Amino acid sequence: MEMEINALLVDDEEQCVKTLQESIDWKALGIARNFGAYNAVQAREIMEKEVISLILCDIEMPGESGLEFISSVREKADLDDENIECIILTCYPDYKFMRKAMQIRCSDYLIKPLDTEEMTEVLKKAIEKIKKKFQKDEKERAFFQDETKATLSDGQQNIIEQKVIPYIREHFSESLTVTEIAADAALNPQYMMRLFKKKTGISVLEFVTNCRMKMAKELLKNTDWNNEIVSDKLGYASSGYFIKLFKKTFGMTPREFRKASGI
Repeated sequence: MEMEINALLVDDEEQCVKTLQESIDWKALGIARNFGAYNAVQAREIMEKEVISLILCDIEMPGESGLEFISSVREKADLDDENIECIILTCYPDYKFMRKAMQIRCSDYLIKPLDTEEMTEVLKKAIEKIKKKFQKDEKERAFFQDETKATLSDGQQNIIEQKVIPYIREHFSESLTVTEIAADAALNPQYMMRLFKKKTGISVLEFVTNCRMKMAKELLKNTDWNNEIVSDKLGYASSGYFIKLFKKTFGMTPREFRKASGI
């Protein structure tokens, strides 16, 4: 099975996106298609319709920053076992930004104005990582596909109940990945995800988010920590992403929640 690699270029400056699209020989690199977006909202709309494996994203954007956007992408990719590499583009060689980019495991951090040769070499490395992971996943998928069609046995249910769920509850405040969760239970990641969904009715990502949001309420009620500290305690690299997720879950921001709780 051939893999089609699609790239997503996200920058609030339209000319930067167009320059990237025109200055890089995407086809030569093995990129089938590249899409341009000028904010996080547009980027998510594209990702709902297209399978994206490579993201190049500016940091400073109105509304939701590039780091906040990539934080959300990375969390979903890690817990849904998706094959996505992210590269940060910025005008600011700021250590704080670089540290956050490292926390969300971006492939690289490039300073504008971009050098075409440097960009091409960075892209080659990212694409090679994508291809290697894809090949590994395909082999594992083929090996376990017959087992995933079978009805859950009592032993398999016990693995989810006795190993996977307790592990997640103990580590949900860390930067979890499906690979780490599955390794603790000595399971293949793809196989574990299917077993988990069959057993619980929800995905690993949904389960982890539920655990984090429940803890978020407790931290907001019982501490005077600001959103940045709370989000860090929950394993989120971006407080902005945490606030958006909290509002999506409960219909109010952390500040509004504290006010409604009389805190």
